[in-house]
Amino acid sequence: LAATIACRTKRFRLAAKNPLARKKRQRWYVFDYVNVIIMVLFMVCCIYPIVYVVAGSFNVGSDYSTGGVWLLPREFTFENYEIVLADPELWSAYLITISRTVFGTVAALLFTSIVAYAMSRRELPFKSFFHWANIITMFFGGGLVPTFLVMRMLGLLNSYFVYILPGLYSVYNMIIICNFFRGIPEELHEAAVMDGASETRIFSTIYLPLSKPVIATVALWVGIGHWNSFFDCMIYITDVRTLDSLQTLQYYLLQVINSSTLTEGMPAEQMERISSKTISMAAILVAIVPLFFAFPLIKRNFNSGIMIGSLKG
Repeated sequence: LAATIACRTKRFRLAAKNPLARKKRQRWYVFDYVNVIIMVLFMVCCIYPIVYVVAGSFNVGSDYSTGGVWLLPREFTFENYEIVLADPELWSAYLITISRTVFGTVAALLFTSIVAYAMSRRELPFKSFFHWANIITMFFGGGLVPTFLVMRMLGLLNSYFVYILPGLYSVYNMIIICNFFRGIPEELHEAAVMDGASETRIFSTIYLPLSKPVIATVALWVGIGHWNSFFDCMIYITDVRTLDSLQTLQYYLLQVINSSTLTEGMPAEQMERISSKTISMAAILVAIVPLFFAFPLIKRNFNSGIMIGSLKG
């Protein structure tokens, strides 16, 4: 929607500067109006749930239970956030999620981009075999039970590394990065080889710096995947004592929503003012706030990265 309006605005500005073109302004057709209406409705459907959660999180719980809080808090309070932020398990889960997002994303980008660079080279031995071996894994998987047994044999159960190692490599991300690497002029590689550069140096000093758009795009995918992950914590962390120190933020949020754990042991006076639902909404907001700050940092490279990585090659 924003791109459509910006494009139209730019055309109108150019037409305003040109007297001849002013008479030939592009008219809006029925499709344009329908397209804008659909995009506005889609935007509302995406934004309103967040508005609803914000309104509920800042509302007094007992008042919220009576209903009617749709856009703005009716009785404003910070008490829900005070309860959530005072929980030590929240900060432990935050630390685990932030660390796995940072280390997991960096490790996955490095490992996947190395494989992508190798697959982009024509001289790679047995390239056809590696290609089909990767493609097959995109369509066939062992399932949950075999994966669990493999994790247990590798000793990754109840370990922090169960969050990092299984996500090191993605065939889809490798294909995106590989196609971007193939679009880099081969003359750069040949010139570097003539100067005596090794493949490691060519990869680190030429290909990676030129691939910031696609790297930023894949980093966004992998990072959000790590941030939103709760299933691996629920399946692979089987020891209750280990769970207290290794639970992720999203698993903590799941427990808050399903079990209302934050309302246990509260004084009766406080229980009259709060509700488990408003506390859950506050916890949801606390969990998603960092994403609002992270996304603008790589938004510029997102569109160009996915388009170039998917079309070149």
